[in-house]
Amino acid sequence: MKCILFYLIQWTWGLLQNIAGLIFMLCLGRQRRGIYHGALITYYKGKPKLSKLGNCSLGMFIFINGENSSDLIESIAVHEYGHSIQSLITGPLYLAVIGLPSLIWARRFALKRKTGESCDKYTSRYPERQANTLGERTTGGKPVRW
Repeated sequence: MKCILFYLIQWTWGLLQNIAGLIFMLCLGRQRRGIYHGALITYYKGKPKLSKLGNCSLGMFIFINGENSSDLIESIAVHEYGHSIQSLITGPLYLAVIGLPSLIWARRFALKRKTGESCDKYTSRYPERQANTLGERTTGGKPVRW
């Protein structure tokens, strides 16, 4: 019943981000995929431009750089699943109130780490902190602690 409700809400209330996620997944072509608590994870490899993107979620579609270690992949999956839960909560507002701030912060964080500039923890911002909390509560796993 939970899975049916998950899909129903994702494909109605969260339609925009799920369509974007489906298109993105199809554009990636043949990659390893798996189901994670009802969400579809794509573990992409061999896409140099995408490795700069890192990991992201669009509705029930989760994209993880498959070149990470298996322990890190599990922690990232918990975090990204938290973003999928945010999609259920915010619906059509997800891209504006979660997706865009998360993308901007991820880019700034990566740039600051690359240049050696000091910065706050990755999870210090609301979309990331909330994703960790939601992911941990719903999966029972341990999210990223950057």
